[in-house]
Amino acid sequence: MTRTLPVVAVATARSHTYRPDIDGLRAIAVLAVVIFHAFPAALPGGFVGVDIFFVISGYLITGILLGDMQAGQFSLARFYARRIRRIFPALVTVLLATWAMGWFCLTGDEYRELGKHVLAGAGFVSNWAFWMEAGYFDQTATAKPLLHLWSLGVEEQFYIVWPVLMFVAVRLRRVALVCAVAGLLSFVSAVWLLEYHPTAAFYWPTSRMWELAAGAGLAIAASGRRVVRNHNTHSASSIGLLLCAVSFIVLNSRLPFPGWFAVPPVLGAVALIAAGPKGIANRVLLGNPVAVWIGKISYPLYLWHWPLLSVCFIVAGGEPPVVVRAGVIAVSIALAWLTTALIERPIRLGAPAKWKLVVPCVLMLGVAYLGGMTYQRDGLGFRKGYNPDADVTTATLGAGHEFVNLTCGVSPADRHLFQFCATDKRAASHFAVWGDSKADALYWGLVRKSVPGMSWTLVARASCPPMAGVHEIASDAADEGDECRKANSAALRMLLGNPQLTTVVLVAASRDIVGPQFANDSSAKATMSAASEGLDNAIAILRHAGKRVVLVLDNPSLRDPRQCMDRRPLAWPVVRHLLGVSDLDAAQRCAISYRSYLDSTAFYRAIIDHLRARYPNLIIYDPTSVLCDSQRNVCPMTMNGKYLYSYGDHMSDYANGLVAERFLPLVPR
Repeated sequence: MTRTLPVVAVATARSHTYRPDIDGLRAIAVLAVVIFHAFPAALPGGFVGVDIFFVISGYLITGILLGDMQAGQFSLARFYARRIRRIFPALVTVLLATWAMGWFCLTGDEYRELGKHVLAGAGFVSNWAFWMEAGYFDQTATAKPLLHLWSLGVEEQFYIVWPVLMFVAVRLRRVALVCAVAGLLSFVSAVWLLEYHPTAAFYWPTSRMWELAAGAGLAIAASGRRVVRNHNTHSASSIGLLLCAVSFIVLNSRLPFPGWFAVPPVLGAVALIAAGPKGIANRVLLGNPVAVWIGKISYPLYLWHWPLLSVCFIVAGGEPPVVVRAGVIAVSIALAWLTTALIERPIRLGAPAKWKLVVPCVLMLGVAYLGGMTYQRDGLGFRKGYNPDADVTTATLGAGHEFVNLTCGVSPADRHLFQFCATDKRAASHFAVWGDSKADALYWGLVRKSVPGMSWTLVARASCPPMAGVHEIASDAADEGDECRKANSAALRMLLGNPQLTTVVLVAASRDIVGPQFANDSSAKATMSAASEGLDNAIAILRHAGKRVVLVLDNPSLRDPRQCMDRRPLAWPVVRHLLGVSDLDAAQRCAISYRSYLDSTAFYRAIIDHLRARYPNLIIYDPTSVLCDSQRNVCPMTMNGKYLYSYGDHMSDYANGLVAERFLPLVPR
């Protein structure tokens, strides 16, 4: 879309005469896209406004290029400098604003994806990034605030190729032939890709270049000569407007596009431009001052409208009310005008200055870094959402680190096997926790709640249940299974070799016991009983060495607490009211029933019952009594205004403190 206004039509290619009707055509195109995004049922084919923009862009850019080349003033550096001053200021502004909105509105995974899209937008490769993800019209489209930048990527990639192609064509005196061949090959590729790779057809620049070439052909036809009086001006103008209008109304997102269905809007745009400013539709409709004004802010309007609509969809959890979508359009128009007046024009217009190039480029590099950093750091997961009934800062784990050293008695050669390794530095440890990441989640409550002199050591590896004599054999986890077996052997050596550790608490996630396939070390064949035997062996070895053994069951598995927080804008009642969001907060929606939890862990509990039968005096503790309310049939996400979970389905510090208070009196000293 967009760019510079000088064009050829009334006088010569070199005159660069401004045509207000082309700004009016921009207005028609951008309003069609905006209405389609906000009210798709009202204008089902409004998305073809982008194709009209491509025609306009091809016409204007080619006219400028040919005018400069014929005057002997062409400079590739000057051409790209104009592009930077025209495109960068508004784009940097919208990218930064969208990133900031995402900070307050998106979850970690969503924000991570936005970071990738900010980086792609700053590099003008959004079309390639979105092509690799999904289709433009899929159900997740509304969750991608920068999806619309695919068209800007296509256009900028055209700007890279086209000036060089035109320069060579002018030197060879084959401008029309080069344009025709490029357009024909592009159209053929679009039709072929639609048949075999429809998503690629939508996003690839090769499938869209024929639309830009259609506009370029007009500029080539008019270049170097005065335009003769056209007696078909009114007919061309009327037919062009009719083709565009019919395309807006008749086409829809279910049709294969682009390809043959893209021909009517492209021809319509060509006819309107070819008709000139005196054509009836051009003069009355496109040349109208209101249309011209909207056309002049069409580029920032296109940039602003979709991020605002998308964020509303995301926060509302669905389609916002009609009045909200209409309000977003009004706000987009206001922001587009402000962006044009305060940011774009001061940089684009006026005398050339070095800062007008340096500042936009530096800011764009900064935006690219910001997006890449957000993606690399997994969406800056430290950001918290909002909950009207609980403190979101309590969804954390690890309080008590000041009381421990990050050592656990294993040999230096084995230390790398354990992600979780700690020992209370206040007194010699007589108690140890051995297991996986769930052992780590319990450990910090034990450290904080134990009486003086009752110190704990932690030795744990993620996704590695405390077992002996068995190994995991799943093909996709063979290496991990081998590392887990090594870690368990190292942990047992440490526990058996330290006589001060008189009590060992075993902790593991149920999914690490029930999900994987295990086999005895003497066999390569998985058996149903291998997991139970692995736990049994570990208990037997420890008890034979004179250790007291305690088994702590897994806690209920709820969703990650970050997905169980409302989005921060919903903290304001007016936002909830406008978006029609239920008063039921996300933490309540994330709760599970106590009975469903029991049903889902039946096989796991059968293994525990087997161990209970094997070792009648084995202390087994179930934290469900603390984390669930069996009378109310609920396992909640929050309790007493605090979160019970920290990340994934791991207990928070508040929860492990509650569990430790119940559990510690059961542990023999």
